[in-house]
Amino acid sequence: MGFAVALADTPAQSEPEASIEYMLARVASSDVVFLRNGKAHTAAEAVDHMRLKYEYYEDRIHTPEDFIRWAATKSVLSGRAYRIRDENGEVPAAEWMNRLLAEYRGSQQALSAVPK
Repeated sequence: MGFAVALADTPAQSEPEASIEYMLARVASSDVVFLRNGKAHTAAEAVDHMRLKYEYYEDRIHTPEDFIRWAATKSVLSGRAYRIRDENGEVPAAEWMNRLLAEYRGSQQALSAVPK
């Protein structure tokens, strides 16, 4: 079962699913250039690629960190690390994705601190 189908079948997302969807949505809404195996790709192409890899490696992906490691940081075939180019320059994709994960977790902590 693919990731998108699994989300449609469940009423609430688990923390790993929610954080992965957050990261993918942030990539999709960004103006980054995704550098993979020496070629530049749009943010939309990057998201498509990460989703395909997520589906392929879903048996190994149990945490957001697993998602970053298996689907968002390097080519398994070539071994080359992916890079992200944005308005601030170029960084390893792992660094950029880990920032998004920290951003997500920070927003969740802020929400849980709000009195009910």
